[in-house]
Amino acid sequence: MRYVLIALVLAVLGAAVLVAGRWLRAIRELSRGLSALGSGGRTRQILIDVWGPVGRLIGVFNEAAPAIQGRIDRLEEDRQQLRVVLGAMAEAVIAVDARRRLLFANTSADALFGLDATSVSRLVPELIRSPQVQSAVDETLRLHHPDAYQGEVAFPLREAVLRGPSRILSMRGTPLPGNPPSGAVLVFHDVTDLRRLERMRQDFVANASHELKTPLASIKAYTETLIDWALHDETVNRRFLERIDEQVERLNQLILDMLSLARLDSSQELFEHGPLSLIPALESCLEGHRGRAEAKDLSLTFDAGSLDGETLVLADEEAIWQIFDNLIDNAIKYTPLGGKVRVACSLAADMVSVDVADTGIGIPRDELPRIFERFYRVDKARSRELGGTGLGLSIVKHLISSIGGQISVTSRPGSGSRFTVKIPRCLVPASQSPSEKVR
Repeated sequence: MRYVLIALVLAVLGAAVLVAGRWLRAIRELSRGLSALGSGGRTRQILIDVWGPVGRLIGVFNEAAPAIQGRIDRLEEDRQQLRVVLGAMAEAVIAVDARRRLLFANTSADALFGLDATSVSRLVPELIRSPQVQSAVDETLRLHHPDAYQGEVAFPLREAVLRGPSRILSMRGTPLPGNPPSGAVLVFHDVTDLRRLERMRQDFVANASHELKTPLASIKAYTETLIDWALHDETVNRRFLERIDEQVERLNQLILDMLSLARLDSSQELFEHGPLSLIPALESCLEGHRGRAEAKDLSLTFDAGSLDGETLVLADEEAIWQIFDNLIDNAIKYTPLGGKVRVACSLAADMVSVDVADTGIGIPRDELPRIFERFYRVDKARSRELGGTGLGLSIVKHLISSIGGQISVTSRPGSGSRFTVKIPRCLVPASQSPSEKVR
């Protein structure tokens, strides 16, 4: 009997040890599963069959784990999609916490503000040294969701090669949920070019109104004088009528130039760019200005260089004529009596270069970047006196862009100017006739 009791106790102890071992393995598996779930790793079902509270806990885990894992996977997928979307945005996007530490920055923000992977968790004032940006962040964090802060900030460029005027950034800041907000999301959009175009439009309207008003005022003054007393005064009436005719011609030229620019802007100026023999076109243009040059005792010369009648460019003849008509006209107009105007050609690999040089009054260095702007004149009084509209070089730049060419200028006050036009060559078999080349 005694041995039976001992055997029974040993059997019970063995069973207890076996059950305890299964429970321990189940608890360890449950612990690993919960750790994996907490760290975002993959989980698997626990297949150990135990009874009691541990068994019920394992059953709950096996039911909940796939659902939780599915939610985690969807959240991760959404997070990755959000990162891709934010990274592809042209606007700079940053997120900050309530302590003004950086939480996130997309690719555009990295490029704009000079951020990188090490910037996360650092204070925004350390990363973006702009009082205006800091003020915008502070204002956003003081708002209550879903209110948003909107404004514009001026931000200086980082890159040494791009130093100059600050970029104009339109900023929208939205606080994150919470009271007070737990952080803020700020979106920066570069509107520098938009503001520049707005200023150009406003300047264009103002300048066009002024340019139209000036000749009209002269016409009105001469007309009123003729009506009042000068109509029958033979000593002045013809001179007044000649002045009226000059102002009418000036108005007509101004309107024609404005219409030409409008057509170029809207792509309504249809040019058929094809193989064109450049030398005859240039010679014809020069001959059209020969009389004016001789009247001012100017030396107007042409050097074809290594070009000949077989040298072709890819351009429209009317466009070429307008380009060099404007450039030669300016050279003659701003060159004093007895000066020189020279047109010279040279060949490059795939371009034909044409220089229009003069010994005129020249252009100050700080004025050179603006001479292709509409209505911009270096010497406004002299330009109006000589009859310039201020639109010729703008038309030239548009036309050269339309044929895929380039234009540059070098000048020095008192030493003249040189405009260099580069036009794409048309490299076609010599056996083809021009009619066969244009299509």
